[in-house]
Order: sequence, then structure tokens, then C-alpha cells
Amino acid sequence: MNNYTIDEATIYFKNLLESQIERVNNLAKSSEWVDYSTKDKIIIGICWGDGIGESISNQAQRILEYCLKDKVNDGTVIIKQITGLTIENRAAQGKAIPDDILEELKECDVILKGPTTTPQKGDQWPNIESANVAMRRELDLFACVRPVSVPEKNIDWVFFRENTEGAYMLGSKGIHLNNEMSIDFKVISNLGAERIIRLAFEYAKNNGKKKVTV
Repeated sequence: MNNYTIDEATIYFKNLLESQIERVNNLAKSSEWVDYSTKDKIIIGICWGDGIGESISNQAQRILEYCLKDKVNDGTVIIKQITGLTIENRAAQGKAIPDDILEELKECDVILKGPTTTPQKGDQWPNIESANVAMRRELDLFACVRPVSVPEKNIDWVFFRENTEGAYMLGSKGIHLNNEMSIDFKVISNLGAERIIRLAFEYAKNNGKKKVTV
């Protein structure tokens, strides 16, 4: 965080508001979800990440290619490796996701991502944002869907967590004001809230669920 005067903070906040209004307006223009059943081919990106990412991603790719052998052979599924999301590359470029890697990710319909290091205070890496948070925001991956099943306790739940708004949207944009106060930001929009709720209801309707709690 940088230190800001009141006048600087006012301009900064105005720019944030304008960027978020533009984002929500763009959401309104592209609110329809992709129907993957209508696509001629599906591109699956295998994004290594860093650390053990290369090893586990290669094994995941091997299994995918076996399970989807027929579709890979006839070209309806294309699997491509994305190797540049290492902490070394991100640190060198000073970005959570380097621009060229982001373009590769945007070309994919599905992304299987390995682990990525988020810098922590005291380690060797510069203070760059989490690649996970940046990827969710840049690709508008707004829903984290987590099924939980514990049959002996009669638990059969599916959690839908909003993945891009709230603290995620501007989580790295907080400011210090004159060394006396810090301000951080959350963003909640009607469109953002409505679509995660609608997704949960659509899932319930299509999967025989009788109860939705929001």
C-alpha cells in the first residue's frame, strides 16, 4: 500500500468507482453463459503453476488423454500446456499473471491449474497478488462450486461461493491515508449477486435438489 493525501485518495477512489461501473456495465452486456455442448471443439489448458506443478500436471494430462482418447484423436478436445505461471516468471515481470500467459489462458475453454506460490511477508518474492485471485477476476470465474457428501450424517450439500466480488475484486487496492488510517474495499453488485444465486437455483433444478439457502 502507498501513502495518500486526502486529495490523492479522492482521485484514487473516483478512478476505482469508474473502473467498477465499467466492469458491471460489461457484465450486463455479456450475461449469457457459454453452452459448451454447442462448440465444435474444447480446448483444455494444463497450467503447470510452480513447485510440484509440473509433475502433477503431467500426470493429470496423461490421465485426461487416456479418458478422453477418442475425443483427442478426432480433434474435438485439444489439450495444450501452459508453462509460464511460475513464481520466478511472475516475480520477474512483477505481475500476478504475465500478459502473455493471460492470453494463453483466455484461449482455453477449460483450465486445469497446478499450485501457485503466493508471496508472503519475509520470503524472497516481491509483493505480487495471488495468481488464483487474479485468474478468477481476469477470466470472470465467478463461482466456486464445492460438493460435500457425508451419507452417514445425511449430508448431501453443494456450496456455491461468489469468487470475484466482495474482497476479491479490489483486495489488493487498499490504501494508507496519511499514515493514520488504512482503507480497503469490497465490491458487491446486483448483477454479481444475482448470477451466483441463479446458478445455484439452476443447479438445484437440474439435479433434483429441493432446497436452496442463500
